[in-house]
Order: sequence, then C-alpha cells, then structure tokens
Amino acid sequence: MRILPYFFLLTVATLVSCETNPLKQVDVSNSSVEITFDRFDREVFGADFSQPAAAGQQLYRKYGDFYCDYIEYILQAAPCQPDSNFGALQGFVTFQNMVAIYQDIQKKFPDEKIQTINASFTDALKRYHHFFPKEILPRVVYMHSGLNFSAFSTDSIIAVGLDFYLGPEDSLVQLFPFPLYFKEDMREDYLVVNSIKDFCWAYCNEKDSLRLEKDLLSSMIHHGKVMYMMDALMPEAADSTKMNWSATQYAWAENAYYNIWMALANEKVLFGTKPAENKKWVDYGPFTNAAGIPQESPPQLGIWIGWKMVRDYAAAHPDLSVEQLIAQSDPQAFLTAFKKPRKP
Repeated sequence: MRILPYFFLLTVATLVSCETNPLKQVDVSNSSVEITFDRFDREVFGADFSQPAAAGQQLYRKYGDFYCDYIEYILQAAPCQPDSNFGALQGFVTFQNMVAIYQDIQKKFPDEKIQTINASFTDALKRYHHFFPKEILPRVVYMHSGLNFSAFSTDSIIAVGLDFYLGPEDSLVQLFPFPLYFKEDMREDYLVVNSIKDFCWAYCNEKDSLRLEKDLLSSMIHHGKVMYMMDALMPEAADSTKMNWSATQYAWAENAYYNIWMALANEKVLFGTKPAENKKWVDYGPFTNAAGIPQESPPQLGIWIGWKMVRDYAAAHPDLSVEQLIAQSDPQAFLTAFKKPRKP
C-alpha cells in the first residue's frame, strides 16, 4: 500500500471542502418553507399498550402510509392492520435488546442535539423546494428501525433510523452483527448526508429511466445523478462526506484517478451488462472489489466516477435545471461531456 504524504492529504482535504460549486450560489435563507419533524421513536416506545387497538389507530391516523411501511417493511413485524397489529409492535418495544438501543438513542440524541440536526435538514429541504417547487415537501421522522434501515424515504417522508448513528464507539454498536467497515460509518456526522442521499435515491429511482438499463455506464450515471442532486441540496458538505469516505480514502481516489479510469475505459467493462461484475463498482463494501482495483481503494469508485461525469455534463449545459438533468436519458451525452483524466 502506498502511503501518501501528510501535506498531500491536507491539500486534498482542503480542495474537497473548498471546491467551487455553482449550486452554492442559490440562497434559501429567506425561504418561508416550514419542515415538519416527528420523534416517532418516542411515540412508539411511549405508546399505551393497555389499549392496543386505540394506540395503533392513533399512530395510523397521524402517520398514515408510513405507519404501515414501518410495521410491514421496516420492522417486518406484521401485515398493516392498525386495529390488530399492535401486539407485534408491543413485542418489538419490550424486547430487551431493542429497549437497550432505544435508551442509547435517547442519550445520544436529546432534544437540543435534534434541534441542530433539524436545522441541517431544514436548509437541505428548503433547497429541495427551490429546485423542485412542484414536488411534495417531505416531513422528517426519527425512528428506531430495529437495526434494519439507516434511512427510509418516500416522496413525502424521510425516516431516519437513529439506531444507525450511535457511533462506532457505542458499547451496543460494538456488539451489533455488522462488519467493522459498516460500524465505522455509523457516525452522527453522516446522519443528515445519508438520509438526504436516500431521499435523492428515491427521487432519482422514480424520475431517471437510466436505472432500468443494464450496462455499467448507465448505472454509474444514474448513481452520479443521485450525488449531483445531493450537490444541489447540500452544497456545503464535503465530497468525501457525501461518499462516506475518510480524507485518506478521498486522497487515494484522487491520486489513483487515472488508473481507476483506465480500469473502466474498456468496452467490456464500461458497457458490460453482467450484474455481478457491474455491482462490484457501485456496491457498498470495504473497498471496490473490481478487476484492476487494489484492496486499499475506497468502495463505490464507480459512483464517484459517475458523479464526475454528471458534474461535467452539468457544467457543459448550464441552462439545464437539476430536474431536467436528472431526466436526461442518453448515457453517451454524459460520457462525451466527461473530462477524462490524463496520465500523470
């Protein structure tokens, strides 16, 4: 493994945080948009289980389809019947391990900390309203996901699994049945970024037809659109944070940029349609497990390159709105606009 000099890491970290981004010019400080925030975790664990049907109906009336998503999909506890499924929910909130996690959530995320997090969400969602004024403005719901979802998004909900942001040092997290690299990402610093990323992912899955294509290039560009939408909603966040990379990992990718592109710039790779091979470039993991990429690499290098393609396309077409860019369905247009790295 090549060890990068400290001054190089410092320089890259500075560039990552100060990179010029035209989307930063949008000012939403005077926006009157109001965002709704709910502590669903507290409502569930504080529910009156002596009257299960009434309590279930009360939560259903307030949260609607999300209550059903929580019961059926997030917890995978029972079919959504608000008048009869509360017993399954009671089993969840009385299970000793889940109670212990809930208690850690309350310690980690008291009201004053949540207010700070709310401010970050508010800024991002004001920007969402600016760039997508016709879309529904989502509410933010904090939940205990039972170690199933760090975030769960629809067009009207961003549900945040607080149990995934207790920190890798938390005594319970250390016992979780997750690999080490996964636990390292369970940091509070990633909470808003990852939740907004999940919301952008849900939007792009709905609006971008490239997600249906089977070739790697289309997949990279589809993921790149998700990241570019994040640029629009969270322009101040460092690129390394958006990728869930450390400064060292980001420096490695920048230093290896040409070699990464050379590994991709092959018709059998870039236009390949084998799912197992393509997933190696975009799947979450400890590193990018693709041919020609060493194990000291950060994960998801295909997403990172796709993001660069989308940014270059946006720079070449400044009159396009973010919404129009996401709808662009010609992958060759992005590849043409892409400024390929030169051999160092």
